[in-house]
Amino acid sequence: MRTETNLARYVALASTLAAILSAFLMVVRPWYLRWGATEAESLRALPGDEIIPHAAGQETRAITIHAPAHQVWPWVAQLGQDRAGFYSFDLLENLVGCEMPATDVLDARQQSWRLGDRLWMYPPRKAGGAGFATLRAYVPGRVLGFGTRLFGTPLGAGDNGSWSFVLEPQGASATRLLVRGRSAPGRSLVGTAFDRMVFEPAHFVMERRMLIAIKELAEGGARRRANNHVLVVLWTIAFALFGTAIVMAITGRRGWRPLLGVVSAAAVFQVLTLGQPAAAVGAVLTMAAAAMLWWPQPRSA
Repeated sequence: MRTETNLARYVALASTLAAILSAFLMVVRPWYLRWGATEAESLRALPGDEIIPHAAGQETRAITIHAPAHQVWPWVAQLGQDRAGFYSFDLLENLVGCEMPATDVLDARQQSWRLGDRLWMYPPRKAGGAGFATLRAYVPGRVLGFGTRLFGTPLGAGDNGSWSFVLEPQGASATRLLVRGRSAPGRSLVGTAFDRMVFEPAHFVMERRMLIAIKELAEGGARRRANNHVLVVLWTIAFALFGTAIVMAITGRRGWRPLLGVVSAAAVFQVLTLGQPAAAVGAVLTMAAAAMLWWPQPRSA
């Protein structure tokens, strides 16, 4: 009887995880591949596409900034680890050794580019000097297009990916900022799985925050750094809850309730990382996921 009960738990847990993965691939992934972009924007050609002319994969994200393009461009032009950073979750970036700057000021000395220049994403002295992309397409004030190497590509290999920033004026007082990533064909099955399950969502998390920060800065505001730091802490807690719920489901603690904990923790983790709500909202969601696991059960008569 115990063996049959254990088997039922394992099957239920596997089915739950499969359902979560299916929802992620069929609903969440298509959403973040074109976050903020219209269907027309995601389908039409953009400057920088020529870096990878026959792409196997493409993502397009966009944001409207209520400032003229000449006010937006300086913030985009000084992207880079050796410039002004990426205006993203710098706490998380620095935890993995990126040593990102923490200043949100314009500096004309950091805004000049020439074809062939490197966009550093990791300090040049680390990782064998491999943490960079190369400027391949450049229109001053409008376009920065970089050739990249997908994860696992040798340093001496050519570009097999691209990352392009395109500014499109919307009248005299607004700008559409589009960011497009493209990947070349030829990835292995393992490489493709890694891209879809790890790199793509992680890249979106950082890129979304970057786009919002550029909007905030170009419109004269400030980045919400404190909110960002709290969100990173909440991500960690939500992920820990997810792992704890899986262990509880395997061991059979608290009956079938941990399966609901697996679902709720997975949902909260995705909302916190991909949706990036206000810290207060994130805290409430995280506490709700924890309550799903440990809220006292009513005693039966």
